[in-house]
Amino acid sequence: MPQIYDEEGGGRRAAAHGANQVFLIGDSIRMGFQPWAQRALEGRATLVSPEENCRYTQYTYTSLAAWKELFPDPAAVKLVHWNNGHWDAAHWDKDPRPLNSEAEYAAMLVRIHQRLCRYFPGAKILFATTSPPNPNGTMGPNPRTRAEIARYNEAARAALEPLGVQIDDVWAFLRDWGAEDYADYVHLTESGFERLGLHVADVIRAALKEQGAWN
Repeated sequence: MPQIYDEEGGGRRAAAHGANQVFLIGDSIRMGFQPWAQRALEGRATLVSPEENCRYTQYTYTSLAAWKELFPDPAAVKLVHWNNGHWDAAHWDKDPRPLNSEAEYAAMLVRIHQRLCRYFPGAKILFATTSPPNPNGTMGPNPRTRAEIARYNEAARAALEPLGVQIDDVWAFLRDWGAEDYADYVHLTESGFERLGLHVADVIRAALKEQGAWN
């Protein structure tokens, strides 16, 4: 399966049709695990996403109006599985400041949640915490540390849990993985993405069962 590690955008996927439609929102980590999650849920749930990298919170917020057109009936969407984080916390081209402060990030997550509820009124909203960078400390061109990502995840929890948003703790799932599970400073190996995809599939399956949508 192809692995897409760029931090650039692209086109949008054609709308998918099928039972138990799930909207996936996220960056290149989502793009890496999605094929494996879809395979695990084949015939039981349809995962729909923008083909492009969903980038940072402001980009996601301003793109949602277009992305909802991926669904013939947005009100029929059962579940939204969503993450923003890596782009927000990153120090772009080693800028001393992150793209968004923790407070700015948290405020944007609340705004995104409000818009998701408006566009997908029948959907349960799941927020996935941001995955930890490589434990070997390798830094890419737009660095962010594990300590920073941990703080951004805490800010996300504090902002979203009072709104009733369920948390998929991807951070905790990956926290103890080793450097051998990473292809670079933040992206996983193919086998790592497979394991993460199976985890996300399990989370989606459980959420659909809670809604009575999994028989």
